[in-house]
Amino acid sequence: MNKQSNLLRFTILTLLMILMTIIACKKKDSEPEPVDPLPIANRVSIAELKSSITDKAVKITTKGVIRGVVISDSYSKNVDNENTLFLQEGTGGVAIKVILQAPHQYQVNDSLEIDVYDQFLNSINESIFLENVANNLVKKLGVGKILPRETSISELQANKKEWDGSLVAIKACELFSANKTFSNNFTLRDGQSVMAGLMFDKAVFSSQNLPGEVSSLVGIVYRDGDQVKLAPRNVTEVLPLRYITDDFTTWKNTTLSFNLAKENEALHTQFANWKGNIKDGTIKQLPVMADAGFSKSTKIYPYLPKDSLGSLLMLYPLENSSLKGVKVIRITFAASKSIGPSRFTEQSLSSQEINIDVLPFNTGTDIANVGVAIPIVSKGELIPGKLATPAGFDDYYNIRSYTPALNEAGKFYTVTFLLPTNTADLKKIGITTGEFNKWLESPVFKIINLSSRKTLGITTRNSDRYIPILIDKVEMGF
Repeated sequence: MNKQSNLLRFTILTLLMILMTIIACKKKDSEPEPVDPLPIANRVSIAELKSSITDKAVKITTKGVIRGVVISDSYSKNVDNENTLFLQEGTGGVAIKVILQAPHQYQVNDSLEIDVYDQFLNSINESIFLENVANNLVKKLGVGKILPRETSISELQANKKEWDGSLVAIKACELFSANKTFSNNFTLRDGQSVMAGLMFDKAVFSSQNLPGEVSSLVGIVYRDGDQVKLAPRNVTEVLPLRYITDDFTTWKNTTLSFNLAKENEALHTQFANWKGNIKDGTIKQLPVMADAGFSKSTKIYPYLPKDSLGSLLMLYPLENSSLKGVKVIRITFAASKSIGPSRFTEQSLSSQEINIDVLPFNTGTDIANVGVAIPIVSKGELIPGKLATPAGFDDYYNIRSYTPALNEAGKFYTVTFLLPTNTADLKKIGITTGEFNKWLESPVFKIINLSSRKTLGITTRNSDRYIPILIDKVEMGF
């Protein structure tokens, strides 16, 4: 019995093993055979690709792909045409313009791969691009993100070759055009430089009003030989400035005092610590009689009776605030209509007055002007063409204004100054030494009277050259 049972068990186990082997074989036969994985595409950097360009179109013989993120906006359409896109390899990376054979729907931040084998690389006026690329050679990989490179116009101009086709943001600039709209050949100006903007006819924001001063403008770099242009990507990335205004209606000391603790405090407002030489330079008072026709009779104005050798209005940050980040200063001022012996008296201090004999303002010839200068603490090093300023003392550097000459007294004008926002801008105005990083962290500036006599026969004597000015307000853009 036991022998029969063992034999039966052995037989059953043998049959089960044979059956499992048959099933396994059938299953194996039904499975697809393994396929070798697709070879990884040979990736070519955009920089490597652009370096192969010559003075004529080049056919790409390297088998490979380029990868990058789309930085052009097909919705706003401020690109050459609907077939064009710009591709950049990462934030701060190299970029290239790509012209496809047909319109595309790729959007900002789309991550793409483009097969460049057998395609053509070309250049016009030293701007390099891929042309006539078949749309089926482009494959979307996913989504990426490119942050614009923050720069200034002068820095962009110096790097136009490397940055051609890439995404940049110009900080603190003015926008101009003949018709005051986004139109072709509008102009960008920052603290020290000027460049051309670029608008294409089909751009959705073409002909919209220019905002004037902006804190930042994001665009794509177009190289045109020795010139460089910037095409705004879309209007939402043209950011307006935030302004703080001191209209000199909140003076801290306005009543006559024989015991004012510090004369420097005479020019303080609730907004800022203004300072000036009130004995021989800047004072505050109600408008003089000659200025009654265009000023407010009850407003106390800061007057700068003399020129920049003596008249200045210096701004320091308040103890609990900072001017860090200030990008633009707008000053609204007028040349006084005072003629003959004129007396300017400080409102809050006794025996503080300035008496000058003012010549008539020759409309259309004499110039009413105001300026801004910034103090940079010297390291005591020699600046070419200039005497060395002792270490710890200030060197003053004038900021350029693009405002045309003002030739009329008794009328308020607004003049705009774009301040340096980085070390490159500071160097552009002539600073080769000094603690400019300290100034960028805590900006200080002074307003100076640059009005001048241009009438023939006027001498350079103090009594002849003075043109008093009064300031209505100072606006600071951040």
